[in-house]
Amino acid sequence: MIGGNPPLVGVMALALSFWLRFYGLMGLFQRKEKWERTFRLCANHGVSKGLLVVLFWLWGIVGLLFNAGTLFGLTGSIGVGTSALLAASALIWIGGMVLFGIGALFAHTDFDGERPMAESYGDVRVSQ
Repeated sequence: MIGGNPPLVGVMALALSFWLRFYGLMGLFQRKEKWERTFRLCANHGVSKGLLVVLFWLWGIVGLLFNAGTLFGLTGSIGVGTSALLAASALIWIGGMVLFGIGALFAHTDFDGERPMAESYGDVRVSQ
């Protein structure tokens, strides 16, 4: 041992062991899985989801323009009342964005699975 440090071989072995365990768990050195297509999912969105998405975008764009117009339209000194008005309007805008966004995410989506039909060969199948 030089200077009280552990032997270099032990440190390298520990690092190699950690590296193999970490990357072995990540699946980098495993064979690629082969997937077989069994069926296709079709998502059917309801009216409520579409309405909430439209409200989300409208509320976001109109609220952003309103808040930007209010902020850039200010002239002179800004008092406590003006700051409170800006903070309240921004809070209402952000609250509406969160409400409509989470509502659109949680709106019901119906998934239908479609299985491909097996090919019909009739009575005779010719192969090579």
